Amino acid sequence: MQYSDVTGGDELLAWFGEVPSFHDAEILSLSLQRTGASELKIHGWVMTGEVDPDGYCVLDRHAIVTFRFIDIMDLQLDGFSQQNVIAGLRLQRATDRGRTGYYALPEEEDDIEVELLPCYGLDGFIRAKEVAISLVPGQPEKR
Repeated sequence: MQYSDVTGGDELLAWFGEVPSFHDAEILSLSLQRTGASELKIHGWVMTGEVDPDGYCVLDRHAIVTFRFIDIMDLQLDGFSQQNVIAGLRLQRATDRGRTGYYALPEEEDDIEVELLPCYGLDGFIRAKEVAISLVPGQPEKR
């Protein structure tokens, strides 16, 4: 599965100019709804390969990316903290995780899964019937 297969995926690719890995991206919020849409918001960027005078990696193309889930079938999440950094994110056709008995809806080959690879804080996966992506250029407000 590719980002261009989901609503908003082409816009995401155009903004970042590449397939984003979301390496070291921060999860800003996760809102789960029993009915209707659930949302995962992530602060992502592109690593330029440059280093600033203080020795930090230069980041570009910051955006708040929202993954909108329709009809969540299953999820498994672990960890939560004041800061939730992921090692990466995988958008893929749903895989068999041996959890068929947990599915709220019938399994189909078009089911989509977003996997949050562990680094610090929240990680896991969300399986849904539909995923749509939107983004707002820029960085989150400092708190």
